[in-house]
Amino acid sequence: MGKFNKKLAKFFKYVIYKAFCIIINQLSGSYMTSFQPSFNLDVRQEASLDDFDAQNYTSIIQAVDKLCLGQLSELYIFGEKYVGKTHLALSIYNAYITQQKNAISLSLIDLIDDDDVDALNNLEMFDLIILDDIQAINNNYVWQEAMFHLINRIREQHKQLVFLADTPARELDIALLDLVTRLSLAPMIKLPSSTLESDRATLLRAILRRKSWRLPDSIFEYLVKEGPHTAGEIIEVLDSISPLLTHLTRPQVPKKTIEEAKAIIQRKTVLLEISRYTADTDQ
Repeated sequence: MGKFNKKLAKFFKYVIYKAFCIIINQLSGSYMTSFQPSFNLDVRQEASLDDFDAQNYTSIIQAVDKLCLGQLSELYIFGEKYVGKTHLALSIYNAYITQQKNAISLSLIDLIDDDDVDALNNLEMFDLIILDDIQAINNNYVWQEAMFHLINRIREQHKQLVFLADTPARELDIALLDLVTRLSLAPMIKLPSSTLESDRATLLRAILRRKSWRLPDSIFEYLVKEGPHTAGEIIEVLDSISPLLTHLTRPQVPKKTIEEAKAIIQRKTVLLEISRYTADTDQ
């Protein structure tokens, strides 16, 4: 009974969402450019392409620029786990909607966990569809078939697609070969991992520059060496230590404050690692 009620609630949620889109379309003549349906997503306004303002991300940023200008219809981005693919997906979303176009960013892991294959229906009404965690459809023929039909509809409507996955398309465990072919047609770029301290320092400087923040050298160096490696997690850690540094009454940061900030960085980084491990265990 509880499972039935959950599915019924999702159905009504979807109906309301569709009705809302129709009303907006009738009132304004186009779908609302920044509308993002509530598919259990956290669209972080913090996510920005400026967070990837480092030399090893140049090819990705150039491709996204072409996407936003309409010069590229599809893009397939892959990289190891926890290199920042989801943060990049949200950054692409935020950059795209500034072009007065509408977009949607979805995680296939979330959708499959909710057993909601119907969520892929009618996505072609958006100008850009960003599909994160493509690897979630491995060994799942129902979702593979739904994805195949979605891609066909999007191409027929001349809309744009971004795929993000852990591996290249041809390394996915997909039985539907026509789907592998369609995924492989998209230009493919690998998202680099910030394993080098120099890369993480560049990434951190870009984030701080966008936020107009300045960190004491000792905290900056500690965050680079001991903190997380991805833009999204670095921002989470910065948000955790910001209350310590926001209301200082003197330019010289007390040693006690620096040590407290380092402790928060260490604790937050460990918690993020635990959450990643837990997520891997649950999958």
